Amino acid sequence: MRKLNLVFIVLIICATSINALAQMAATPATAFTSVTLQQTVAYLKYNGENRRMVRLLFKNGKSFAEAKAAVSFNNNKDVITIPASKDGLDVYELALPGAPIKVSTQATVTLTSGTQNYVARCIVDPARDNWSVYVLPHSHVDIGYTNTQAKVLKLHKENIDESIELAKKTQNYPAEARFKWTTEAIWVVDNYLKTADEEKKKRFWDAVKSGWINLDGAYGNINTSMTDSKQLMQMFYKSQKLAKYNGIEIHTMFQGDVPGASWGLSSQVEQTGIKYFLSGPNASDRIGQLAKWQDKPFYWVSPSGKQKLLFWQCQPYSIGYALKGTKIPNFFTIEDPKPFYTGHPTENFLNPYVFEYLAGLEQNKFPYDMSILTWAMSDNAPIDPELPDAVKAWNEKFSSPKLIITSTKQFFNDLESKYKDKLPQYTGDYTEYWTDGVACAAKETALSRHTSDQLKQADAIWAINNKANYPADAFNDSWKNLLLYNEHTWGAYNSVDDPDDAKVKSEWAVKQSFVLTAHSKVDSLMKLVLTPASAKANTIDVYNTLSWNRTDVVYVPAALSKAGDLVKDASGKKIPSQRLTTGELVFIAQAVPQLDKSTYTINAGKAFAQGNAKVTATTLSNGLYTIDVDKQSGNIKKLVKAARNYVSADSAGLNQYLYMPDAALKKTQTSSNTVISIKENGPLVVSLLIKSDAPGSNSLTREVRLVSGLDKVELINTVDKKAIRAKENVHFAFPFNIPGAQVRYSIPWGSAAAEADQLPYANRNWYTMQRWVDISNSEYGITWSSPDAPLFEIGKTNTGSLLGGLHHSPLWVSFTPQSPNIYSWVMNNLWHTNFRADQEGVVTFHYYIQAHQDGYDSYKANQTGLDNHQPLIASAASGSNDKAPFFKLDSKTVYIEAVKVADDGKGLIAQLVNSDADESSVTLSPVNTSAIKVWSSDLSEERKTQKNSTFTIAGKDVVTVRVEF
Repeated sequence: MRKLNLVFIVLIICATSINALAQMAATPATAFTSVTLQQTVAYLKYNGENRRMVRLLFKNGKSFAEAKAAVSFNNNKDVITIPASKDGLDVYELALPGAPIKVSTQATVTLTSGTQNYVARCIVDPARDNWSVYVLPHSHVDIGYTNTQAKVLKLHKENIDESIELAKKTQNYPAEARFKWTTEAIWVVDNYLKTADEEKKKRFWDAVKSGWINLDGAYGNINTSMTDSKQLMQMFYKSQKLAKYNGIEIHTMFQGDVPGASWGLSSQVEQTGIKYFLSGPNASDRIGQLAKWQDKPFYWVSPSGKQKLLFWQCQPYSIGYALKGTKIPNFFTIEDPKPFYTGHPTENFLNPYVFEYLAGLEQNKFPYDMSILTWAMSDNAPIDPELPDAVKAWNEKFSSPKLIITSTKQFFNDLESKYKDKLPQYTGDYTEYWTDGVACAAKETALSRHTSDQLKQADAIWAINNKANYPADAFNDSWKNLLLYNEHTWGAYNSVDDPDDAKVKSEWAVKQSFVLTAHSKVDSLMKLVLTPASAKANTIDVYNTLSWNRTDVVYVPAALSKAGDLVKDASGKKIPSQRLTTGELVFIAQAVPQLDKSTYTINAGKAFAQGNAKVTATTLSNGLYTIDVDKQSGNIKKLVKAARNYVSADSAGLNQYLYMPDAALKKTQTSSNTVISIKENGPLVVSLLIKSDAPGSNSLTREVRLVSGLDKVELINTVDKKAIRAKENVHFAFPFNIPGAQVRYSIPWGSAAAEADQLPYANRNWYTMQRWVDISNSEYGITWSSPDAPLFEIGKTNTGSLLGGLHHSPLWVSFTPQSPNIYSWVMNNLWHTNFRADQEGVVTFHYYIQAHQDGYDSYKANQTGLDNHQPLIASAASGSNDKAPFFKLDSKTVYIEAVKVADDGKGLIAQLVNSDADESSVTLSPVNTSAIKVWSSDLSEERKTQKNSTFTIAGKDVVTVRVEF
C-alpha cells in the first residue's frame, strides 16, 4: 500500500506545480542566463546512427529563441540547431558525435543564442549501448486502504476490461509497446470470474492466452511470515486450479508493497510450481535496510538445498505515480476513478529517471543488461492508458535503453534464458518487516492462528474417520478467508489520523470479517466431522491429529461430561481425572495412536484422584517442574527442572507484563497490586491465578498451570485492554537462564537460527514464529511457544520508539546478538496508517514452556510446537467400532505437517517434512487395511510417480504424497 506520507508528497508536488503555473501566468517568463551539461547512459537514434546522449540544462530561465550548439566530443565535432519554443525549454537532449567510447571522455558544448555564447562541459563515462528496461503495468492491489473493499474490487475488475481493450488497440504497435496487464493478485481474477458471463469469461481467457493479461500465482499480497505452512501453499491453490482447468501454466508471483518474505516460499517450489518471485516493495515505510537488496537477483535456495526460487527485488512499485503524479489526479480522493489521459504521454515519464537509475547500476558493476521497473498510477488506481504511446515514442527516439512493456513471466523467462548460469545462489530467511502491525488486532490475530490450526485438525479428522462427501469447497473457502486476514491491508489510509471515520470503521469490519467468517466455517466443519450419526452414550473419542503417538492432557467440555467425573479407558481401567473450576473434566490420555483416536467412557461417581501435582500460595510442582511465583509481582522467579533453575537470576522473573506508553523504552511500566490465589488444587491439575492492575489495561490475569507428570508449563495471560490511541506497546518478558544460547524459531516448512539463517538486510528488530522458539546451548535449553502471539524479540525490546513510517532510522538493527532473553510482543499501535489506532477488550495469550536436558533437537522442537498448537480433541463417540483404512508414519525425523482427504475423495494427501539436516528414511504402513499405494504429488493432488512404502526425503525437504487404499 502507498503509505500516507507518499500521498502527501504527491499532493504537495501537485500544489507546488499549480502555484508555479499561477506564478508563470502572472509573471513573464525569463530567458536563461547560463547552461550546464549532464551526461546520461542513453543513446539517441540520430541520422541513422546510435549516438551517446547528454542533456543541456538551461539555468535561471528557459530557452525561447532558436540557438546553435557546437558539440565537441572525442575528436569529433557537430553543430545542432535547437529550435525555438513558445513555452520555453528547460532541457535539450543532444547527440554526441562519434562512436561509443571505452574510457571517460570530456564533452564540450558551445551554445550560441542571439549574440551570447555559453560554454558547458561534462565528463562522459563509458556506458553499454544495449540496455533493456522492462516496464510492468499494474495497479497495486490493496484490499481496502484507499476505499472500501467493494469499491476497490470494482476498480480492479474494470481494469481488466480496460486492459483488454487497450491491448487490442495496440496490437499493431511494435512488439515492445503492445499493452500487457498484470492483475497482481488472483483475488482480483477470482472475483472477476465469479460475476462474469460466459462470453466475458471467454474474452478474459483468450486475453490471457494471447499474453494480454498476465496472471501471477499468489492470491494476494500476503504477509508470508504470518501464514503457516499449509496456508503458504494454499496461497497458490486458486491460481494453479485455474491454470490447470484452462490449459495454461502459472509459475510466477509478484508481491507488491510488502517488505520481505518467508524462506518457506522456496521450500514449496516443487509443490506449487511457483519458480519466479518478483518483489516490488514499498519505497520507504518501515522497510529497514531492505532497499539494499534492490536489483540483486539471486536463486533463493530452500533449506534442503534441493529447490530454488528465482528472486528479483526491483525498485519500489511506486515509481509510476511518483513521476506522473503532477499530471494525473490524486486517485485517493476520487470515489470511482477512471483511466486518465493527459494528452502528453511522454511527459513525466521515465526520462530522466531511468538514465540516473541505469547509471547507478553501471557504477555498481551491474552484470546484466536488463532490469525491470513497475508502472502503477497509485494503490488501487486505474491503468495508465498512455503507456503504450509513451513506450512507442521512447523506442523511436532512443536505441538504448530500449523499453519493453512486459509481464512477470516474460521478464523472468528472458532473464533466465540469458543469465541462468551467472545468477548467484543464496539461502536464508528474508524476515518480514510489516508483521508488527498484526498486533494492532491481537484478538483477531490469535483467533486466526487458532482457526488455522483447527482447520488442519478438521481436515485430519475427516481423513481419520473416512467420512464421505468431503466438502472441498468449504475447506478451501476457509483457507481463502484466513489468507485474506493475513493479506497486508489491515484498514484505511486514514485509520490512525481519523479512526472514527465511517470508511475506516467499514474497512476494518470487512477485514475482521475474514477471520470471523473463517472461524465460523471451521467451527461448522468441526461439528460436522465430529458429530456421529449415532452417538454412544457417555462415551467420547479422543483424536490425535499428529503423526506420533501422544500422551497428553484432554479437556472435556462440561456438556460432554454430565454423566460424572470418573473416566475409564476402553478396557475399563480407571483414568486419573479432575473436575476443573471452569466446569471442564480433565484427564490424561495415554498413548493415543498417531492420526487416530482412542475411546473413553465418562461414568457416574467421583474422579479417580491420582497425581502428584501440588500447589501452595505461591508454588506449584508436578513431579518434573517446581515453580515459585513472586508474591509481590506475580512473576515466576524460579522454574526448576532436574535441579536447574531456568529463570535468569538478575531479572524480574518470567512472564512479566511490560507496558510502554509513547513506545518509549525508558518509560516502561509493569503491573502492580498483585493478588495470588489457588485456582486448581490438584492432584492432576494445579494452577495459581495472579490478578494485577496493569497500565494500559483494565486488568491483567495470569494463570500458571501444571499437569501431573506432563513435561510442560502452561501460562494463560488475559489482558482486558483499554482503548488508547496514544502510541503504546505491550510485552511479556521471558528472561531464561541459558548461558551461551542460540535462538532458533519455526518458519513455514522449517526453522531458522536467528542471525545465522537470515539474509542480509532482513528484519532483525523482531521476529515472527510459526509455532515455537528454541533457546539452547550445547547442553540444555527451553522450547517456548505461543499459539496466540507470533511476534517476539531477542535480547531486548527493539520496538521502543518505532513510531510512524520510520524512514532510514538508526533504530533498525543490522545484527542480532544471541540472548536467552525473549520478549513476546503482543500489542502495539505504532503505525501511522493502515493498522488500527487502538484496540480494547479481553484478549488471552497462551504460552508453553518445555525445558530439555540436552541440546537443540529439531524434531523434538517441532513435536513440541505441534503438540501445543494441535491439542488432543474430545468429542462424542460413534456407536460404531469400525475403523477407517489409514496409514502410519515411521521415522525418527520426518513428521506430517498436514493430511487431508483428496478433493476428488479417492485418497489422502499428506505433506511430509524432514526436520533433520540429513537425508532420512520414512515408511508409510497400512492401518486397518492390507495394503496402500503411495504416489508423489503436489498442490494439484495428482498421481505423479509411484513410490515404495519406504523412501527417503532429503534433509530439511518437503514432499507431498498421495495415499490410496
